Amino acid sequence: MFARLKRPRTKARVAELELRVAQLAAALAQIQQITIKSQNESLVGLTEALSGHGTRLLAQEQGLGEVKHAYAAQLSAHSAQLSVHSAQLLEMDGRLTATDEAIAAIRTATRISQIWTTMRWLAEAPGTSDILISVVMPTRNRRPYLARAIASILAQTHANFELVIIDDGSTDDTPALLDAIEDKRLRRLRTNGLGAATARNLGLDAATGAIITHFDDDNLMDPNWLRSVAWGFSRWPETELLYGARIIEDPAAHDGIASGAMPMFEWQPFNRAALEKFNYIDMNVIAHRADLPEARFDLTLPSCIDWDLILRLTANRVPLELPAIACLYSNYAPNRLSDRPNREREIQFVRARAHTTRPMRVLAYNALFPLLCETYIEEEMLALEATGAQIAFVAAEQSVSPYPVRQKVFLTLDEAVAAHDPDLLVLHWTTHAMGVLDNLTRIGRPFALRVHSFDFSIENIAQIANHPFCMGIWAYPHQAEQLTGAHAFTPIFTTHAAIPEPPAARTLIASISACLPKKDWPLLLDAMDQLAEFERLIVVARTNGFEDLPDQISRQAAELPNPCAVKVNLPREDVFELLSRTSVLLYTLVPGTPLGMPMSVIEAMRAGACVVVPDLPEMRRLCGEGFRPYHNAADIVAHVREIMAGGEPIESERKTNREWAMQQFCDPARARMFHDELSAALVAWRISHHDA
Repeated sequence: MFARLKRPRTKARVAELELRVAQLAAALAQIQQITIKSQNESLVGLTEALSGHGTRLLAQEQGLGEVKHAYAAQLSAHSAQLSVHSAQLLEMDGRLTATDEAIAAIRTATRISQIWTTMRWLAEAPGTSDILISVVMPTRNRRPYLARAIASILAQTHANFELVIIDDGSTDDTPALLDAIEDKRLRRLRTNGLGAATARNLGLDAATGAIITHFDDDNLMDPNWLRSVAWGFSRWPETELLYGARIIEDPAAHDGIASGAMPMFEWQPFNRAALEKFNYIDMNVIAHRADLPEARFDLTLPSCIDWDLILRLTANRVPLELPAIACLYSNYAPNRLSDRPNREREIQFVRARAHTTRPMRVLAYNALFPLLCETYIEEEMLALEATGAQIAFVAAEQSVSPYPVRQKVFLTLDEAVAAHDPDLLVLHWTTHAMGVLDNLTRIGRPFALRVHSFDFSIENIAQIANHPFCMGIWAYPHQAEQLTGAHAFTPIFTTHAAIPEPPAARTLIASISACLPKKDWPLLLDAMDQLAEFERLIVVARTNGFEDLPDQISRQAAELPNPCAVKVNLPREDVFELLSRTSVLLYTLVPGTPLGMPMSVIEAMRAGACVVVPDLPEMRRLCGEGFRPYHNAADIVAHVREIMAGGEPIESERKTNREWAMQQFCDPARARMFHDELSAALVAWRISHHDA
């Protein structure tokens, strides 16, 4: 019913809507036409613009092509010039090589001229020294060579000598030859094949001359050699060691087989660094005073004993370069030590341990040095210095609490290596070593890592240990147990003698440490506040990265109901003076924090103080029977009051602490052990890496 009533109205509404749709469609069509026209006009404009740009781009392309051709021409010309320059450089290199060769030839000729001049003068000069010279010569089964060697010695123009011949078990007619020589200057020893080193040492023991020369039984001594030696020691009386020249029969000969080469002259200027690489001073051309303690042959070496001897003789002295010919050196004789099958490995061994014949040069390369709160670094290096090593330091950054040191502290690693020429580097802290591995690779020197508890990481240490230049890891005993091949090494305290003798009464309760967040400062301040009846002092050193912490601790201490004194960055001598009158040293640590290197605990024990420290296994190992553990402030207060009451048990505890510290941390034998371990590790590293 409603549909029928509303139909006319619906039709009207539909018609109205259709009209509006038609109107909208017409409007839309008009808008589209306008838009299309506008777009067409814009496209025409763009086309014209692009056409202009295209023209310009074409022009630019043509210009670029011209430039390209120009550059190509220039490059071609430069290439031609480079070819010319390369040829010129090659020519210059050839000229420089020729110049170097010419300079070397001139230097050789000059030195030969020196020798000729000196020996010509000595041949006629009257009044040369009549000092007794001993010639030590071992022999074994070389009768034909021995006869001519003896003849060359007996023909010396210097008459006051003795020839000590050690027949080391010859089975040919060598004994008969020696028995047939009637010359009082000839002295004979007979051994049973003990080896060259032992035979030579026996000859040294038997020699009575003030000057010693060495000679091989297959060489010929120049007639004026002993005269030259006597003149050298008398002309320069401070001389302890000298060497002359030799003429080598056939430098390339081997195993007694001639190579056809012409004889070679050899007399090079002294250079200790070069001598450690190869032996260019033969034993037959040296002479030394008889009382030199280093003048002994190493019985452990099958060969290269002459090189080893010369390395030790020149460890602390520069020899006189004597312009005189010592011998005509033969290399045709059979059974020469120089022709041994294992000769190369023996040369490598002597070269690897060359540093043992002189002070070992050690460079301490650390993140910070010197730093008051890390004095253990210097202590360990001083231990090496006390055993003969030469020490220098280089730090990656400047310390905020430095202190004076005697040793050189370089500003850059390159400067330190160039100036100190270290045999090895020693690095403290795993984190520091991890950060400078690229530097260590670039420098190319072997290094040792000294591990500490606060940055102990088995993974990082393993990575460092696998570095090609790492020669070893040194760690605390409880850490070394976790590291394959690591050296167990407890701290060393070398400057303990600087601690003054204690006064009759000890009155001070002290805490001495680096100012780091890992120290349990709230616990320490709480305990100090409860001990108001005693003299109390907190000594802290500023540390890089935590420079403001000492000031915070000072403010917190001043705000206590019973304030205690706080001193910052005290010089070490002042700290030692405080330790001498310290009754109790308190060392606090946030629970769960690695221990590190508590040198203040070691120093306090050496000073005879009682120590109150965290209840940790590492502390038990460090402190021995003097261990007084705490778990809270009440423990600390109880320990302090018991100690301050005094009595025989407390004095016994102080004595025990002193003895423990002296035995564990101050024994010079431990310093020697550290030095020897480093030296042995360096030798092993050099051999394994064929280091020259």
